[in-house]
Amino acid sequence: MAISILYQNNVTGAAHDVTTLITAAKWTTKRSGSPASLTVTAIVDDAVAWNPGGILVLKNGSTGLFYGYVVKISQNEKDQVQVTAYDQTWYLKKNKETYVFTGKRADQIVKQIAEDFKLKTGTLANTGYAIPSMIEDGQTLFDIALKAIDLTLINTGKMFVLWDDFGSLRITDVEKSKLDLFVGDSSLATGYTYETDIDSETYNKIKLVRDNKETGKRDVYIFQDSNNITFWGTLQDYESVDEDMNEAQIKERGGQMLELYNRPTKSFEVKALLDLSVRAGRALYIGIEKVGVSAFFIVEEASADLLKEEMSLKLKVV
Repeated sequence: MAISILYQNNVTGAAHDVTTLITAAKWTTKRSGSPASLTVTAIVDDAVAWNPGGILVLKNGSTGLFYGYVVKISQNEKDQVQVTAYDQTWYLKKNKETYVFTGKRADQIVKQIAEDFKLKTGTLANTGYAIPSMIEDGQTLFDIALKAIDLTLINTGKMFVLWDDFGSLRITDVEKSKLDLFVGDSSLATGYTYETDIDSETYNKIKLVRDNKETGKRDVYIFQDSNNITFWGTLQDYESVDEDMNEAQIKERGGQMLELYNRPTKSFEVKALLDLSVRAGRALYIGIEKVGVSAFFIVEEASADLLKEEMSLKLKVV
């Protein structure tokens, strides 16, 4: 692995290859709601002045893995400085705005937000689903974008991920970006924890309500799995739907939500040898015989220790 870490001072413009100063480095990516981060510990060097807003870059050979902005600098008595940088999605988290969208796809919503806030975009996959209406009042840009992606998943069953690809915001179809990588008993994995739960995102009853202007009442639609209610008790999700939705659309929405949530969540924590192609939002194949697992999982969170060449992954069934 030919890892290099580069830094550019945003005030003076001075650029440094700081690879040889680094005593610890951790690169973390999360699928949803948090920017990717690079945290490094470096030996203090008078030539290198660390500044908030400075640019920190991680490369493997000529491949750019992380392009971010310094947000935190902490120095201790041991002449070491710890620096944390976040990628461009940090600006989605730090900015709030009010938006009204009608008949827009998630990729169009992200494109508009990026243009409004002068953020750079790369390839934004066509997410295929026009969201009838989204009214977001004073929300973070990240929450607005992720809500659009979630609505796409609920209504189409297709999962997309919003991420920063070395300085460009991208939307990628998870199905089309599976890694050609096997992690398991005899390959890469050094330890694991496998978990099944009905606590986080499991619902066996979906209640959708729509305000009916004509009657002045609320129309209520129930979708449920009586079998699983017997096994687990009632786990109800509740949502107010757009009053413009017709009965057929509501029934389709309720059926899709039940299909998506009426099952235990299966998740994995895997410790493995480092592979720099692995990052949150990508899917990879996990095979561990003892727990009877042989399937594609999506990476929810990946944390790479660059010096120890180890990674720990949080994964869930796609």
